[in-house]
Amino acid sequence: MAANRALDDMLQLAARLVPGLRGVVAARPAQGIVHTRPAPPGGDANRAALDALVAFWSRTYPEAGRPYWSSRCWGILIWQPLYLSVIGVHAAGVSLSLADIAQPIAEGWTHEVRIRDHEPAQGDTHALIAHAAREIVSCCEQMHDELMPVIRLNAAAARATQADVVLAALLAARKARPEWSDAQVEAHGRQWLAALGLQGCSGYFPFSRTDGANALALERRTCCYHYRRRDGELCSTCPRLAKHERIVRLNAQHETG
Repeated sequence: MAANRALDDMLQLAARLVPGLRGVVAARPAQGIVHTRPAPPGGDANRAALDALVAFWSRTYPEAGRPYWSSRCWGILIWQPLYLSVIGVHAAGVSLSLADIAQPIAEGWTHEVRIRDHEPAQGDTHALIAHAAREIVSCCEQMHDELMPVIRLNAAAARATQADVVLAALLAARKARPEWSDAQVEAHGRQWLAALGLQGCSGYFPFSRTDGANALALERRTCCYHYRRRDGELCSTCPRLAKHERIVRLNAQHETG
């Protein structure tokens, strides 16, 4: 438990909003993790954990190839810190420090984010987005630099994935802000992408559900290559699909969901 109640409350709220999102206040273990504390000169503290992450996906889906393995590993590394950051700003009114986080890796997945005990930044939404964006940029730059020697990332695809994750996290945060209109969500999304220097890397598009309700979906700019897996298919928001096909899949997903 954190000494700072705001941090504990925010992490508990995030876990309720997004099943599988787990931020904990704890000291990091010695091995099997990826962390954002700078390694000492000549050190390579994250290499074994990243090797294991890439090995899991390349071994499990050898047919999918490097584009899928790299996209999958990058998305796994960034999704929880980014979701926590965006949800913290909009659902709890705080911005986390990502300067010293740790993510234990097991069976190809990061099951939690370990965060040092600290007092999150507070302020108005504009200031919090600016603060959180700086934390995200620093965190992602380090993880990108450490993953590159293990598996090469496409720079444009990595940026687009980062933008997709942030905008998906904003949709999750909306569950705590039922008063938001679609226009407000889109405006917040543009503000996040501008603060991160990711303008044009992702977006939203509106569509009508089969029950007549209006909804927003990600307007992704890059493919995650899930379809290259032997058990894979094109995702419901895949940019390879025509928009009307995406809407059909999104509605089917919602109805079975």
